[in-house]
Amino acid sequence: MFNKSGKMPNKRSSSTLAVLSCAALLLTMNIASAQDSRPADWATPVAEAQNLYRVNQDFYRSAQLSSKDVALLQSLGIKTVVSLRSFHSDDKVFKDSSIKLQRIGINTWSINDQNVVSALRAIKAAEKDGPVLLHCMHGADRTGLVTAMYRILYQAWTKEKALEELMKGGYGYHSMWKNIPEYLKKVNIEKIREGVNKP
Repeated sequence: MFNKSGKMPNKRSSSTLAVLSCAALLLTMNIASAQDSRPADWATPVAEAQNLYRVNQDFYRSAQLSSKDVALLQSLGIKTVVSLRSFHSDDKVFKDSSIKLQRIGINTWSINDQNVVSALRAIKAAEKDGPVLLHCMHGADRTGLVTAMYRILYQAWTKEKALEELMKGGYGYHSMWKNIPEYLKKVNIEKIREGVNKP
């Protein structure tokens, strides 16, 4: 084994190359294993850059989108976007699109039952017109909580299962928001259900 200069490569560089090759192989195997081990009923990725996932045939979740993402949403058949951002409007992003907008402002640090009820009511009402996209800034924390509550109310998930997807689903949950898992553990599901179903 000779290098380009016709000399034998030194043992150190060969060893380093072998170690790097093994590390790359292990990393590839770990990524494949992580994808294989992802529960089949967790949301499926659509577009990584936007943290865009499909929860079910009529419900998607994502981070904040820009006008360049509108065509993608239209190709998915999304008819309504529900934003959980308190200080940011989607009006400019979707200005010339046929996508309807609804804004339910929620502050990440102060989530309460009324916030959750309002968001779930907006999603369920919008689903009557077709697929809905829910988003906040990162598509991780507020979006994660409302999606978890959607799972519990409409897909009969347990709190534990919904919380596991929220925190470990790869959506970017920020552990600084300790109030989110605490809220989910303590929330009275029947009270939320009554609020959502109230005429």
